[in-house]
Parts: sequence; C-alpha cells; structure tokens
Amino acid sequence: MDNHSAGFGKTLLRIRKNKQYSQQYMAENKIHQSTYSKMERDLIEPTLGNYRHLLSRLDMSDEELQYIMNDYNHSEKEQLLTAFMNLSFNDVPLLQEIQEKALKYLDVHTDYIITDIVHLTDALIILAITGDIADARKHVRPVWKRLEKLDGWYLVELRMINAMLFLFPIDEAILISGTALAQIQKYVNHPFAGKIAVSLRHNLCLLLLKNGRYAETIMRIDELIPAAKEAGSYRHLSVCYLRKGLALAKTGNPEGQLLIDQAFRLIEAADDQDFKANLENEYNLLKEQSTV
Repeated sequence: MDNHSAGFGKTLLRIRKNKQYSQQYMAENKIHQSTYSKMERDLIEPTLGNYRHLLSRLDMSDEELQYIMNDYNHSEKEQLLTAFMNLSFNDVPLLQEIQEKALKYLDVHTDYIITDIVHLTDALIILAITGDIADARKHVRPVWKRLEKLDGWYLVELRMINAMLFLFPIDEAILISGTALAQIQKYVNHPFAGKIAVSLRHNLCLLLLKNGRYAETIMRIDELIPAAKEAGSYRHLSVCYLRKGLALAKTGNPEGQLLIDQAFRLIEAADDQDFKANLENEYNLLKEQSTV
C-alpha cells in the first residue's frame, strides 16, 4: 500500500475521530486492535484486505480518502490528468504549461501516463501551430505503440485514447473507437465510464463529419440524441444538432440549417456564453471545411 503510506494513519485517525467512531468499531473483529492502533500511528501499513475493510467502515471510496490525504485536493498526477483532459486542444499556452508541469513531474517520478501526456501535448502543439497532422501523428506513435500491445484498456488508457482519437486516419479511428467502446462496457456501472463513452462517440462523429462521411455522421448522431435528451444535457444536444445540421446541409437537405439554428437557440436559452463561443468557433471551422 505504498501509495497510501504517507499520512495514511494520521488521516485515518482524524476521520475516525470526526465521525466519532471507536477503534473497536473500525476493527470490527476483522483486524486485531493492536494492529489497528499501529496503523493509526503509521507504524505499519494496511494490507489490501484491511485497507478495503477500513474504507467500508469509513463509508468512503479510495478516491475520497486520497483526496482528503492530499489536503482536500487531487494529487499532482490527478491534477495533470484532469487539466489535460479538460483543456481546449488548440490552446497552445495551456498545452505548453501542462507539458512543462508533466516534464517536472517526470524529473521525480517514472510514469507511463504522464509520459503519454508529454507526447500528446507535443502533437497537439504542432497541430495547433502548423496544422501538420502527419508530423503530429509521429509524436503520438509511442503512445499508441504502448497501448495497442495491452490485452485490455482500463479507464485511464481509455481517456488517453479518447484524447488522441482524432489524430488517427478515419478508418483506423473507427476501429479503435469500436474496441474502446467495447472495453467501456465492462464499466457499465462506473460513474465515469459513461462520460468517456459519450465523449468517444462525439469525437468519432466529428471525425466522420470532417472526413465527409455524412451519412455515417447522421446515423451515429441519431444514436446520441436520445441519450442527450434523457440526460438533460443541452450542451451535448446542441453539439448533436450542430453537427447533424452541418452533415445534412452538405448533402443539400434544407433541414440542416434548421437544426443548426436550433443548436444555437438551445445555448441562447441557457445563456451559456462560454459554450456559445466554443460552438460558434466549431461552426465556423466546420462550415469552412464543409462549405455549407
């Protein structure tokens, strides 16, 4: 349990006292009380079985406990991951900032995922500055070379694949996203898995649209719209309407412009100015490519 050793006992003691639980309650005949006492004093580390038992007695997830241990913040690695996954991929200064932090992290730690982030930020910076997708793909090759060898992908690898999906040729991206979505099915009840799946589907639709695969774009977006409505996500729904509208308009269907207008009305009604700017930017870029 090395990842929980620093401050684990003191954190356990503080939470237990705040909850007004006794040591006997925490041990619950599963852990010898003297062993439990040594854990609180950081004299010994819990076994995996004991650690899971303690989480159950505290009514906490591992993520919450680590968050508390880190002074109510995400770990440095989690902050890097979150920043990378949430950024706009054409924001060069922010990409450079994340890359700099990732390189500093790697000065101290050996970490495959943070190394992946360095490669991906290299690719995204090149793409944002020069638009040279062939050059950008060279920088993601080490990431994909590592990931494609794995027998299965877990959530963090699936997040990486989602972030780099648009750097693959379209037919390869379709195959990879299909495999990734099949892997996500294993996490059907996990709270984050659904978000990754939706993001993958949206990214694939965007790739199809950019590559002129309009019928496939429309078909896949039609699969996304009911879920967006059920979730009450006006952002996802507006993106669906915009992309489907552009695909329809490119095929000469007059309903396309109606859907585009509907997408912007949704955002106007929500008074979501930041997202409206993002949607307008996407519309202008895709309109140039699609010649609506």
